[in-house]
Amino acid sequence: MFAISSVSSRRFWPVPLLVLAIFLLQLQPAAAQVRVNDPLDEAELLEDRLRAPYYAFADGGPTRAQRPLVKRIPMHGVMDRGGSYLVDVIHTRRTGQILTDMEGHALYATEKDREYGKSSLSGEALNNWRPLTVSKDLRTYGLWGKAWNEALQVWILTMADKPLYTYVGDTEAGVANGVGNGWYTMEVIS
Repeated sequence: MFAISSVSSRRFWPVPLLVLAIFLLQLQPAAAQVRVNDPLDEAELLEDRLRAPYYAFADGGPTRAQRPLVKRIPMHGVMDRGGSYLVDVIHTRRTGQILTDMEGHALYATEKDREYGKSSLSGEALNNWRPLTVSKDLRTYGLWGKAWNEALQVWILTMADKPLYTYVGDTEAGVANGVGNGWYTMEVIS
């Protein structure tokens, strides 16, 4: 009977692993390989940052929180609607390429919304700002989500953790009269 000593087997076992590693690297597509001098795609970097959960520190320690300010979103996230056509994108000279409702009215977010999964608007603010309401059963994924508004007892569609609203002063499509005082539109970058 032929037996391989443990000393000789230890000497040769890295060779098959090295061959296997080289083989697997050859199978990897060129697009997936990292190259040091490749230009960075701004939209891809932004999307990666937006998809990662955002945490803040509260009394009980780290907790999920809304992003401090998100004014730009990647086109890929906008197209990822899950089949429910609740939003659109329009381009005008004045506003650029922005997120709108299906009637073409600009959608806004506010710096006042600071808590994850909640809309802070109540009272007088709701006279000028109308949330883009959705069903509690709406399934969202990607950059889309939902936030609860206690004053209206409704769910509001969110993009990158920001609840979305329309402004009553926007009487026609393609205008954004509500920008300012902590309110901003979502610019869509391609």
